[in-house]
Amino acid sequence: MLVSTGGARAQTWPNLFVPASAGACDDAEVAVLPSPLTPWRGAPLRVIIAVEKPFEGELSLIAPDGSVAARSRERHGGPPYFWLAEVKSPAAGTWRATLTRGLAPCGAISRDIAVRADAPPRPGSVAGSVWPLRAAWSRATENLFSAWIETLFDAPLGEELSWPALHVGLRDRSRNFLFNHLGLGEDELKMVLRPDCADLPYFLRAYFAFKMGLPFGYAKCTRGGAGEGPKCYEWWNIQNLEEPRAPPPSPPEQIAAPLRPLLDVFGRPVAQPPVPVAAKPQPPARSRLTWSAAWCASLGAGQRR
Repeated sequence: MLVSTGGARAQTWPNLFVPASAGACDDAEVAVLPSPLTPWRGAPLRVIIAVEKPFEGELSLIAPDGSVAARSRERHGGPPYFWLAEVKSPAAGTWRATLTRGLAPCGAISRDIAVRADAPPRPGSVAGSVWPLRAAWSRATENLFSAWIETLFDAPLGEELSWPALHVGLRDRSRNFLFNHLGLGEDELKMVLRPDCADLPYFLRAYFAFKMGLPFGYAKCTRGGAGEGPKCYEWWNIQNLEEPRAPPPSPPEQIAAPLRPLLDVFGRPVAQPPVPVAAKPQPPARSRLTWSAAWCASLGAGQRR
């Protein structure tokens, strides 16, 4: 479902996730992600550290003056295993995210994070791509995707998590680690997302890829039948958009294709007139996105490039 795509020039950012120094435990596949994309003192600083091997540890966010502003010993997931910490109002300067290990035979995991005093420049568009590419899919990004999915759908055992639609969960900044990650107020645009169970993995992958500057694409395939397997004839991605089909004579209420609303977040490189999309029936008002839908998402999370 996901492959690297070429053609559009990637933009680089100083605090993009990178593997952290893991001392003698390099095989732990460590990934550190600060959010927002360019931290500054006017936005909460959130940090996630993900690893592939279990161990007890404590994540600390150390301020420029050397004080510990936030810490967490709660380990989530497995695998990947991850820790989360947040500072509501970070001071400008160089912060350090450190994951100390209990009985692991190696040193702490550390990462310096620059926090600006002023508001950062807004990410811009690039020609030929729905969003700018800043990275490629890897084990580190897959682990971060898994951690983001678990955090988004987390709920106590025995408690049913239920939303009217996917966008309700994505607008919950206590669940969505990537809320306004780009610094564009992108999660406050009131976009409506109502994927069904089959579409949910695609929506979640597209959303994560959009936030992280990763490639995204999908194939259009037949269902197969009569002893024949599915066949895929078309491949679409953020650098080769699928054109919407012509609407029927009297279309009902329209729902935009998944990638179309994202075209306007960075601004269009070339102005394009709006094109109506084919009709898709709205789910009934009583439909709920329950934990079973999250289970569908886990199926998509397991797909690789």
